[in-house]
Amino acid sequence: MRLETGNGYIISEQAEVSGSSKYIGEYAAAAVMNALLAAGAECEPLEGRIGISARITVPACGCALGIYEVEKVIRTVCEKKGLRLLETEGVKSLLPGLPRVTVTGIAKAAGQKIREGGSRTEAGQDIVLTGWAGMEGMLRITEERKTELAGRFAPGFLKQICSYKPKIFAGEAAGIIREHEANIVRQITEGGILAALWNLSKDLQTGVCLDMKSISVLQETVEVCEHFRLNPYQLTSAGSFLVVTDQGEALSDKLLKRGVRAAVIGRVTDNHDKIIYNGEEIRYIDRPAPDEIYRIFDM
Repeated sequence: MRLETGNGYIISEQAEVSGSSKYIGEYAAAAVMNALLAAGAECEPLEGRIGISARITVPACGCALGIYEVEKVIRTVCEKKGLRLLETEGVKSLLPGLPRVTVTGIAKAAGQKIREGGSRTEAGQDIVLTGWAGMEGMLRITEERKTELAGRFAPGFLKQICSYKPKIFAGEAAGIIREHEANIVRQITEGGILAALWNLSKDLQTGVCLDMKSISVLQETVEVCEHFRLNPYQLTSAGSFLVVTDQGEALSDKLLKRGVRAAVIGRVTDNHDKIIYNGEEIRYIDRPAPDEIYRIFDM
């Protein structure tokens, strides 16, 4: 949501994360913070400039996860990241299902340096991916299935996975993208990069042409996905962005020099085809499917 004011905008974003881990609120807060920064939220300094509220819902029966555990994590995240916690609400639901956290964020934006619309988008513009496809999903799966994975992988491997968690907060990447004055930026959330590319193409009313080999995926993500037989390209990836810009290589170089993973993965085309090349193989992006992470709860 974006409301115009006399000297800028009030912007709002929302994210919902489900699971049995006490950290689900952290992922929802990260997704909201990233989305607000990408939309142009004032962030220098960040302290107190983004306000969030959280609604924590847990089943009344058969759930080991408590509201207080989740709320405590959210409060800690807000203190560390400079987010202003406006309100928390805990609800016990009579309906069965997974615990979930819904985070709503609000902030001021001075202008539209990072744009939502597609009026400046033209065929031939580059599509840049920041971060790694499926990383958030890998982290959440590891937390949800820690015991099982500990029996499959070495402790050092699991420790390496956990080392990526700070990267779900992508404030630095959003700041660099804003300096670059990119045309479009979208965070990759539920449904993974394939869903994000489909939605980007649909919203811009253009086609996209991608190189699968240019899409960065962590080896740890590949191995966790292979264990559960999941598709990493359909795995939630908060903390990663798709960016449309005239100068993709320049933006990628700038991000890489600042320690942010980035690569040009394709371009915008003048038709409505959504094509991915994988060497000599050609495929078309299907309509978004449910996020792969939910499959682990049926196993």
